Amino acid sequence: MKIASYLFCLAAGAFLARFELHTDDTGVEVFFILAATFLLGCLHPRRAWQWPLLVGPWIPGAELLFGSGKQSLGSLGLLLAFVVALGLAGSYAGALVRRAATAARQAG
Repeated sequence: MKIASYLFCLAAGAFLARFELHTDDTGVEVFFILAATFLLGCLHPRRAWQWPLLVGPWIPGAELLFGSGKQSLGSLGLLLAFVVALGLAGSYAGALVRRAATAARQAG
């Protein structure tokens, strides 16, 4: 299960990097970040802190390596901070849902 989670994390990051370079639809990208980190947080709630750090840097990394070069390092740093914060929200929401589901299953 751990290997599958890391493979999903890799696939999600690669998808987000490609999506970042080919569209300007930020809302869909935000949804994908939240969905991927939420799912990973549900699967491994004890590692909820690590999923945003593995998924988030793909977006500014893609801009830095393959982007148009119009963005400064400062703006990419802000983008990284925003993406990681968004990923933390998704990941810990997934961990909370997993905890609530486990508690409900044990109670009933």
